[in-house]
Amino acid sequence: MTSVIEIQPTVTAPAHGQAHDRADDRAQRQAQDLRAVPTHQALAVVCALVFFRPLGIAAVVSAGDVRTRLALGDVDGARRASRKALLLCCASAMVTLFFLLVVVVGAVSYSDVH
Repeated sequence: MTSVIEIQPTVTAPAHGQAHDRADDRAQRQAQDLRAVPTHQALAVVCALVFFRPLGIAAVVSAGDVRTRLALGDVDGARRASRKALLLCCASAMVTLFFLLVVVVGAVSYSDVH
């Protein structure tokens, strides 16, 4: 019969209140990190409804990924997803404006010819 022995590292007790202060600081930094990451959810929904839909839908998915990553504690991943959602929203608007420009230029040139 074998037995498993777990060895616990010895840690000296911090001064009174020092551990509590560290935990409070850590919790406060994490709360600031969570508030500092915008989701861009509303902007992504507007882009999906008004502008170029494929990129708008991708922006909605990426904006939803921000909350998921924050819930998992992955603040860096949430920031990346937030930037990606904003980039996709901007791309959606730019593609829509480009298509509108092509239509307007085509309509103007068509009326001049005929």
